[in-house]
Amino acid sequence: MLDLHPVTEEHAEDARGRHIGVLADPEFADEDLPNAVARLEQAVVAGLYAPEAEVEFDVLQHYDEIDELLETKAERFASQQELARRIRNATPPLRLREHVVLRRYRAC
Repeated sequence: MLDLHPVTEEHAEDARGRHIGVLADPEFADEDLPNAVARLEQAVVAGLYAPEAEVEFDVLQHYDEIDELLETKAERFASQQELARRIRNATPPLRLREHVVLRRYRAC
């Protein structure tokens, strides 16, 4: 079984790689992710799966146009107007960076 999930929220960067801000997703970060991690840990403790390998890396999403980024993530920007303003004032292309972990488990 493979488990792939972010370990950070998405970070917006400008063309020079400078940090603009974090696209907060509190429901995912505070509820969904911890619940999923806990359920997987329960399966490991119950002896259903055993961890085999793990790797961490960054997933990058590139946006040549500011409007494309704002439209793609419109639901999240609705509650983060200050971040949306900073992104509108940034120099494109823009990039979203999210650190993820990929784990492989074998069935027991």
